[in-house]
Formats: sequence, C-alpha cells, structure tokens
Amino acid sequence: MKPFRFCPACGSHLEKPDAEGGSSCPQCKRSWYRNAAPTAGCAVLHEEKVLVVRRARDPEKGRFDLPGGFLKFREDPVAAVKREVQEELGIEVEVSEADFVQAVPHVYDEDEWVLALGFLARFVSGVPEPNDDVAEARWISEDEVDEIDFAWPHDHDLVRKAFEHG
Repeated sequence: MKPFRFCPACGSHLEKPDAEGGSSCPQCKRSWYRNAAPTAGCAVLHEEKVLVVRRARDPEKGRFDLPGGFLKFREDPVAAVKREVQEELGIEVEVSEADFVQAVPHVYDEDEWVLALGFLARFVSGVPEPNDDVAEARWISEDEVDEIDFAWPHDHDLVRKAFEHG
C-alpha cells in the first residue's frame, strides 16, 4: 500500500510518516501505518515438475512467477491460494496450512511492500489455461529452474523448495 496522504477516517492532511512508517492525523488523532499487503502463492507439483507462469501484466510483465495473488479482506491464505490458482489457470490444487514453507517481505511495484506467503501444492485436476493476468503456463523440471527468468528471487527459492520436498 502506498503511503496515505490524507486521513482515511476524517480526510485531514496527515503528518509526515515517522521512522516506523506511521502517520498521525492532527485532527482526529488517529495513527495510520504502512503495512505490507499479504499475498499467497504456490509451487504446484505434478509428476516431478512444477508449474510456473509468465506474467501478462506489470509489474514485471513477461517474467515468470508462481500462481498466486493478493488476499481478499479476511481471506484465509490457503483459500486464497486455491482461489488464485483456479482464477489464473482453471485448475484445482491440494494445499493446506502444513504446506506453508516461506514468508518473504519484498517490494512489489515501486514503493509497494508485500508479504509473500509461499505454499507447496499438489495438482489435482484440470488443464492449465492462462487467464487475463497470465500470458503462459509451463511445467518445468528441476534441471530447468535456473534457466527461468523469475520476477522475484523468492519464487525461484519456492520452486527449489518444492523439488526438495517433492
């Protein structure tokens, strides 16, 4: 989330953010903080391969990442992974809380911080068909991982973890 300039509660101009990213409202005295937005993604395993997707949109359009996206308000991360994979590729995966393997804070777009939650998932059914924000879906072997142009290093790491746990 980009820094607030105006108070979401009363609309007054906020003071400059402090060292922790908090801004105070001189009018209503509330404080607002810049927090990382949570995302959930997964490395989908199937027959000794992992599914990677080429981004169809910025940021990092044309580079590869893993199926996933931003959590909706009050959404469980496991439910978000299943929803995102279904929306992006039209496939069903099996994933649970026990499949959670990484949490990485990083810059998503310019000055927008996210907390990327990474899961290992297993392919259940369907045929991966890219939707609007995916340009291509590709199954890769362990030998191909280092050849892929990943948008973010944590996706490369998650694919490696999938092959280690596979």
